[in-house]
Amino acid sequence: MPIRLVSLILAIFCVGTAELVPSGMLHELSDDLAVSISTAGLLVAVYALTMAFGGPVVTLVTTRIERRTLMTGLLVVSVIGNIVSASASSYGVLVVGRIITAMIHGTFVALCVVAAGSMVPKEKAGSAVAATQLGINLATVLGVPLGTFVGQHFGWRTTFSTIAVLGVAAAALVFVTVPKAKGATDNSGVSRELKVFKKWDVLGTVLATALCSGGMFTLITYMVPLLTDVSGFADSWVPGLLIAYGVGSIVGNMIGGRLADRALMASIIGLSALLTLTCALYWLVSPVMALSGLFVFLFSVATFALIPGLQTRVLSTAAEAPTLSLTANMSAFGVGAAVGSWYGGEVIDLGLGVRAVPLAAALLVALGTLVVVQLAYSERRRGTTAQLADETAAEPVGSV
Repeated sequence: MPIRLVSLILAIFCVGTAELVPSGMLHELSDDLAVSISTAGLLVAVYALTMAFGGPVVTLVTTRIERRTLMTGLLVVSVIGNIVSASASSYGVLVVGRIITAMIHGTFVALCVVAAGSMVPKEKAGSAVAATQLGINLATVLGVPLGTFVGQHFGWRTTFSTIAVLGVAAAALVFVTVPKAKGATDNSGVSRELKVFKKWDVLGTVLATALCSGGMFTLITYMVPLLTDVSGFADSWVPGLLIAYGVGSIVGNMIGGRLADRALMASIIGLSALLTLTCALYWLVSPVMALSGLFVFLFSVATFALIPGLQTRVLSTAAEAPTLSLTANMSAFGVGAAVGSWYGGEVIDLGLGVRAVPLAAALLVALGTLVVVQLAYSERRRGTTAQLADETAAEPVGSV
C-alpha cells in the first residue's frame, strides 16, 4: 500500500478514535467530572451533531485553501481540541474540546477520500475510498479498546493526550506524503460547490445515506441490550462480540470497495437490500444465542460493505464539487446516527421492546434502498434517452 494512503489511514484513525473513545470511558468521565452516565454520553452526541452541521460550513469557508495545507491545518486543530479535552477540569471545558475536534471531522475525512480517489485510476476509486474507511475500522477495532484500557488504568486525560500525540505524527506524515492540490482560485468556487446540490443524483445519494445510516445506528445503538436482554449473553461475552463486529467491519469494507469498482450502482442496490434482509432476519433469530452472535458479524459485514459504494457514488456524481458533497454525505451519516438512536429508543418506549429494534432498522434501510433503486432507474433512463438521441443524429438525412 502506498505511503500516501497509509498516512491518510493513520490520520482518519486518529480522528475516528477521538470521536468514538468516550463511549468506552463513560464511567471514568462520569466519576471524575461528577456528572451522570447519560450526561457523559452526550459527549458522543455533541460530537455527532457538531460534525453534521459544522462540517459543511468549514468546507465552504476553506474551499480556497490548497488541499495538503488544509488537511495538515485541520489535523492541527484536531490536536488542539484533544489537548483541550485532556486538560479539561470540568465537563463544560471537555465539551468545548469535543466541539473543536468535531468541527474538522467531516471536512477532513472528505478531503482524505478525495485525495485517495485522485491517487488511483477512476476504475479503482471504490477500493481507494475503502482504504480510507479502514481508518475508521481500525479506530473501532483497536483505537476504542486501547483508548478505553488506557483510560481505565492511567486516566481518561491520558487517552486524549495520546490521541493528540498521534495526531501530531499524522499531521507531519500527511504534510510530507500527500501531494499538493490547488483550492478554488476565486469566490466562484463556493457557488460552484453549492450548485452541485441542484443535482438529484447527489441529493438522492445523500438522502439514501441518511436513511441507511439511520437504520444502521438504530441497531448499533441498542445492540448490547439486544445481546444481553434478548439473546441471553452474559456481560462478559460482550467485548468478544464487539471484536467480532469490528472484524466484520474490516471484511465488509474490503468487499464493498471491490464491488464498487466492478459495478457501482448494482453493488449499492444489492448491498442495501442485503442489509435490509440481514436486519429483518436478525429480528427473527435474536432469541437464539448462537445465531444472534453470528448476526453481529453478518450485520457488520453488510453495513461496512455498503459505505464505500455510497461514498464513491457521491464522488462520481459530484466531480465538480467533491469535498463539499462528501462532507454533506458525512453529515448525512451524523444525522442518521442521531435519528437512528432516537428512533430505536422510541420503538422501545412504545412498548415494542428491544427485540423490535432490528425490524425497525430494516424499515429505514429499506427506504434507503428504494431511493437508490429510483436513482439507478433515472440514470438508466437518461442513458437510454441519450443513446436514442445519438442514433437519431447519426441517421442520414432523407432515410426512411
